[in-house]
Amino acid sequence: MKPKIVIIMLSLFLGFCSMHAMGQNAHFWDGIEAFDGPTDENPILAAQLDFYFDKMVAPLPDSITMEIDKLVERAIFSSDLRDFILWHLLEKYRHPEYMSQDQVFVYLYDNYFSRLEINNLNADNLALIRDKAETLRRLALFHLAPDFAINDSVDLHSVENEYTVLFFFDHDCDVCQKEMQDLDSICTMHPEIKVQAIDMNTNDVSVDALYGLYDIEATPLLYVLDGEKRIIAKKIRAKQIPLVLPSFLEGQP
Repeated sequence: MKPKIVIIMLSLFLGFCSMHAMGQNAHFWDGIEAFDGPTDENPILAAQLDFYFDKMVAPLPDSITMEIDKLVERAIFSSDLRDFILWHLLEKYRHPEYMSQDQVFVYLYDNYFSRLEINNLNADNLALIRDKAETLRRLALFHLAPDFAINDSVDLHSVENEYTVLFFFDHDCDVCQKEMQDLDSICTMHPEIKVQAIDMNTNDVSVDALYGLYDIEATPLLYVLDGEKRIIAKKIRAKQIPLVLPSFLEGQP
C-alpha cells in the first residue's frame, strides 16, 4: 500500500472521527462571546485552546483550520480576544505535533496575519511570519524537495535511489550520533534507502543556506524523499522511517 494511500485512508478515518466529535465539541465555546477577562498571557484560556485543538479536533490541517475560522468568527466582537487566539495558535502550529500540521501556520498567515491589523504585529515580525510561512509552504508533504549542492559533493536531485533520507546533524550532538546509528541499522534492512548526511556544524559557508531552505532550527533533522525527490515524511525520528515505506506497509522485509 502506497504511503499516500495510507495517508488518505487515515484522513478519511480521522474525518469520520471529527464528524462524530462535532456533537461533543459544538458547545465547548458557548459563552465565549461574553468573555471579558484578561487576554494578555492568560494561562486558562491558553490551556482551553490547547485542550480543544489537541483533544476535540481531528489532527488534520483542514479540520483544524475550519475550527479556527469558527472560533475567530465567534470572537470577532473583541479584537483582543481574537488576537490572543491567533497568536497562540500561530505559535502552537509553528512546531506542531504532526508533520502535516505546519500547514496550519501557513493558513494563519494567509488568512489572518497577512490581512488583519493584529495587536503587537509590526512590519518586522510580520516579515518573519511571512518568511516562515513561505518556507513551510515550500516544504509541504508531497512537494518536490528543494535541490542543493555543497562543494560539488552533494547534488540532491542527481541521487538515483528509491528513497533518500536527508539527515541534517551536528557531529558534536549525542542525539545526532544515536540517530546516525539507527539510520545505519535501517539502511541495512532497507537497501532501497540512501542517506545524504549533512553536518551543520561546519565552517563551510555553502551549508548556511540550508538553514532557511529546509527550516532547520535544531538538529538532528530528517526528511524522507521518494524516488522523484518528493517529500513523503519530515521531522521524524530515524526509527519511524520504515513506517512511511511501502515495503514496510506491505509486510515485506
